[in-house]
Amino acid sequence: MSTSEDHTDEEYGTARLNHRGRLTIPKELRDDLNLEDGTEFRVVRDGGNIRLVRELPELETLTRDEEWGEEAFRDAGDATFGGR
Repeated sequence: MSTSEDHTDEEYGTARLNHRGRLTIPKELRDDLNLEDGTEFRVVRDGGNIRLVRELPELETLTRDEEWGEEAFRDAGDATFGGR
């Protein structure tokens, strides 16, 4: 799996448009970008080129109807890696 490095212009092979206008994104690229069934893209014409821009889902804010207790604010380091 790729890291968060910038992979602009990295090639993943070729794709061919079929008779129904469908294009398959190479599996390695789908895996690297964690693309799943149903991922939506904006299709952008850029001169004579086409760009697919992934539509990311809206972030949701979750709230609780009561006040947060102190236990909700543990040290992130301790919570992640255990005590010192």
